[in-house]
Amino acid sequence: MSRDAVRVLSQYNIEMMAPDNAMAYGDIPNLPPGIIGTIRRNTNIVVDLAGDKAGALVLGYLTKFINPVDLRLYMVINPYRPFSWELQDIAELKAMLECFAQHPVTGMVSNPHLAEDTDFEVIVKGHRHVQEIAAIQGIPLVGLTVTDAFYHEACLEFGEIVKQINLYLRPDWL
Repeated sequence: MSRDAVRVLSQYNIEMMAPDNAMAYGDIPNLPPGIIGTIRRNTNIVVDLAGDKAGALVLGYLTKFINPVDLRLYMVINPYRPFSWELQDIAELKAMLECFAQHPVTGMVSNPHLAEDTDFEVIVKGHRHVQEIAAIQGIPLVGLTVTDAFYHEACLEFGEIVKQINLYLRPDWL
């Protein structure tokens, strides 16, 4: 975990927990120290897991420590990522997450972008596609995330579902 990430997030009273750097990119999922205690103590936690089998396995383990009444399981979909455009791929991911979590997916968040190559047309096309997928899957669409550059235009087009995100940290590869 980068010192910059910890510093920036702590300014907003957000505690970042991540695997130790040496194990962060290993083939075997690993959990940061203290995460179970944090889950047991808090009711407002965001856990970002990879949208693959490894992430689903971790989710399955963690849900044992979460009160199911408090659990909101959201799928965040960037339709431009590999294996995120086709309905079949999304349906398989949803089924896998629900199987491991023993809990239904409760909402979908649309996050259409192509990093620095994003324009408003990319957002509109991607979001409309995610809307279709959510409708077919019977999952409520709970948000559309856009950066400040597209926020006002997106609000005019899509209304209250739009959530502005600010990018404070960017991986070196972006």
